[in-house]
Amino acid sequence: MTAESNEFVKRVAGWLQVLDHIDYYQLLQVDPRASLGQIREAYHRQSKLFHPDRYFHLADDKLKKAIYRISKRVTEAYVTLRDPRKRQFYDKQLVESERRLLRYTEQSEQQDKEEKKQQKAKTEKGRQLYQQGMQEMKRKNFVAAERTFKMAMAYEPDNELFKQLAEEAGRNIKTDYRIK
Repeated sequence: MTAESNEFVKRVAGWLQVLDHIDYYQLLQVDPRASLGQIREAYHRQSKLFHPDRYFHLADDKLKKAIYRISKRVTEAYVTLRDPRKRQFYDKQLVESERRLLRYTEQSEQQDKEEKKQQKAKTEKGRQLYQQGMQEMKRKNFVAAERTFKMAMAYEPDNELFKQLAEEAGRNIKTDYRIK
């Protein structure tokens, strides 16, 4: 083994030791306020260094698995941080968990979706009626939209969004007062 390859093995071992204890920003070696361009650049730098295809010829399977694991986490970090919605949720979770939540997982994604649902409606029926009302608003069928949002308010009387949407739909109803 050459001195250069020895140095690389040490580097991989070092990354492997801290991999489960660092967040995505630390992994990509960027500031949490980094722009998308800076994140992309950092990702390309890290993925170039740890891409498994560069090391397929190695005989040491343990080293190859370690490189693959690091590469996979680098990609996971980039996929999370390049998406504004996922990044916002990840940042929020980092702060709330006092930097203990270091990964954006499928469970995080589910939690994010549930939070979004809860913002609009608390009950399943409320969510259904919200969706239906929004479809009616798109079709410019304001009478049906107003009726749907009022029905949603029966399930969630304290939901301000439903009240606002019902009022908005009501304001958009045009009544024809001409004698026919």
